[in-house]
Amino acid sequence: MLVSIIVPCYNEEAALPYFLKEIKKTEAEMSAAYGCHFELIFINDGSRDETLSVLRDFSKHDPSVRYL
Repeated sequence: MLVSIIVPCYNEEAALPYFLKEIKKTEAEMSAAYGCHFELIFINDGSRDETLSVLRDFSKHDPSVRYL
């Protein structure tokens, strides 16, 4: 089962690496228990360039991370 998580990313570049780490940990637990996989969709809601740079880097290395 694919679970889509839509996240506003307004100027949270410092918290994004921690958030992604926690989501991946939760996904591993859910996958083992229920067969779930997560798709993260970050929405640009006026974020600074630093935040968008972090998200671009994540999306380059992980196809389950996207930003709009």
